[in-house]
Amino acid sequence: MISYSLKVDVDTHDGMRDGVPRLLDTFGRFGVKATFFLAFGPDNSGKAIWNLFRSKGFLKKMLRTGAPKLYGWRTVLSGTLLPARLIAAKFPDLARRIGDEGHEVGVHAWDHRLWQDHLDRLTRAQIEEQFARAFECFEKTLGRRPRSVAAPAWYATATSLQVQDGLRLEYASDIRGGEFGYPELDGYRSTTLQLPTTQPCLEELLTLGRKDLDACAEEVLAAPPEAPFAVVPLHAEVEGGVYEPFLEKLLRGIAARGAHVQTLKEKAAEILRAAEPPPVIQVRARPLAGRAGRVITAVPRS
Repeated sequence: MISYSLKVDVDTHDGMRDGVPRLLDTFGRFGVKATFFLAFGPDNSGKAIWNLFRSKGFLKKMLRTGAPKLYGWRTVLSGTLLPARLIAAKFPDLARRIGDEGHEVGVHAWDHRLWQDHLDRLTRAQIEEQFARAFECFEKTLGRRPRSVAAPAWYATATSLQVQDGLRLEYASDIRGGEFGYPELDGYRSTTLQLPTTQPCLEELLTLGRKDLDACAEEVLAAPPEAPFAVVPLHAEVEGGVYEPFLEKLLRGIAARGAHVQTLKEKAAEILRAAEPPPVIQVRARPLAGRAGRVITAVPRS
């Protein structure tokens, strides 16, 4: 029987303030535990507007997902016409509530938009600063050092993986598709275990023209029979917002399958206890259906 892990990314101020409490309430009703990755720094979501000119597919995504309705105009303009607001750093009590209710908490980013749009141009020192600021805020808020990270927009470079390896993490969840293991990207082999996101996002399915939410839920939950586990991506701004009913469809679908739900931390510990060491996986930046830009994804074995 396949197990599921629920990976929640929190990318915006309003997603933290409004979406996270809704998600916690829903998870509580269903009796499941999730893994939350929090962006701590400024919400510069409005700067995504520049992707209209440099990222193929961005306008299509914005139109098909109904971005203003999905995220709200305050978020759409954040960091441009309106000041950027802090995300998790603004709500320390809420960040602690996540852990107090038994969910896992990891680091998503300091400046999510900066990483997502400009990582290729950041120096090693700038990448180190992004991690350092997020880790400092995490430790100040939660009283311990973070042990897991998840890259914004599933994007990484050989340099970011090198920096990440120096943080002595239990695992990372930076990539899409494929199996767990140690990723090799552009000649660099990481020493940090990667647990990939294996399932599609609702926003990706909407961008591809899917409209039936029941069918979308089945597509998100579908996994190859041989898959040892499935990592379901959720966003506080989406399933914790206007698509909250979609999350309930997912959770009911998991329950109907009689499947086990575990945090990514639990899955990582299980993998590292196994007799067989995790494999090395070849990864590279590639387009992904329903997304603008590229993500780091496993290269299919020949």
